[in-house]
Amino acid sequence: MAKRKPTLNLAEMEKALGYDTHSLYHFAEPFKRFYSDLRPIAHSAYERTRREFEEMQKKIHSRQDGDFPEELVRELERTQVISHNRNRVVLTQTSLVGFYRFAVDLRYDFGLHVPLLFTEDEACRTLSVAKLQPCETRMVTSWFFKFPKEIRDEIYTFAVSDGKWCIEDVDVFDKFSLTRAIGDPSGFYFPLSKHLGILSVNKQMRQEALLLAYGLTTFHLDDMDDLLKLLIAVGKTGRDNIEAIYFPWESRSDLECKWEENPRLDDCSLTLPSLHAMECVQMLKQCKRLRSLRLYFERDLIEQIDPEVFKTNPSIAELRLIQIKKVEVWSLAHESLEHCSLVSWLREGIECSRTLGQA
Repeated sequence: MAKRKPTLNLAEMEKALGYDTHSLYHFAEPFKRFYSDLRPIAHSAYERTRREFEEMQKKIHSRQDGDFPEELVRELERTQVISHNRNRVVLTQTSLVGFYRFAVDLRYDFGLHVPLLFTEDEACRTLSVAKLQPCETRMVTSWFFKFPKEIRDEIYTFAVSDGKWCIEDVDVFDKFSLTRAIGDPSGFYFPLSKHLGILSVNKQMRQEALLLAYGLTTFHLDDMDDLLKLLIAVGKTGRDNIEAIYFPWESRSDLECKWEENPRLDDCSLTLPSLHAMECVQMLKQCKRLRSLRLYFERDLIEQIDPEVFKTNPSIAELRLIQIKKVEVWSLAHESLEHCSLVSWLREGIECSRTLGQA
């Protein structure tokens, strides 16, 4: 795996920043934190400083940041709590020096905790959307809403067609779409599709049609990092209504961490991912209407891994307990792996779980 090569050494970056690495990220918490792209904060002082330096360069060359109202920035001086049902987002300004000084804790009612670290701009985006979030959607006085709900739903089916969703620019999604979406745990404001004009008519129509739109959209992700980001971003509304997800069972962040820990390892891709795997399974379990799941595995991994290692992997064991109607397992080259015994074992477990759940 190729690594980005920095142009400056540690001392040069510290001089440009105006502070040294000893001021960065000394947490008292016993858990790791992640940036908005779900990469973990590195143990290496050099890597932490490089991230700060890159953020400084973006601030210098970008005109999109730094235009937040002063009153919004001042609000971040106090801990902010964004709630929806029993799900909470807590933003806290830490005493850290540098750009990344806002701890963001996502706490879900099903027990998942995602600890992040944001810049001031990212925290402002989160809080700005939180302020838009309505307590409830008020009924709109219109002839359309005088129709029975069943008729309105029929009309929505003509306006919302089957669609495919993917992250077109992962950097933009991480920096902007995800950080904004975190401010709305309900998922009401997530920009699902700019082509569905019906979602922009008014709040009540959006609330009603959004459920159908999620169900008719197939979500294609590049890896489980993107899956976790998506299922965070779409909020409860999305997780309750998504029906089809396709993604590879691998993680860019996990591969990078393994490579950094052991650069001499020949092929990190031939080991099962661990960094975000269990969190992804926890999130998938919240997709109550999920009926179609397509997983992509590296063919050599499936054919060469010790069957016992695969079957006893914690995230694989939990994945096997999810109740899903249709499960496909393909190679990264888009070839079916149904002939592999491990794939049959995985699918049988999920189908058995579905049968038991329906009993």
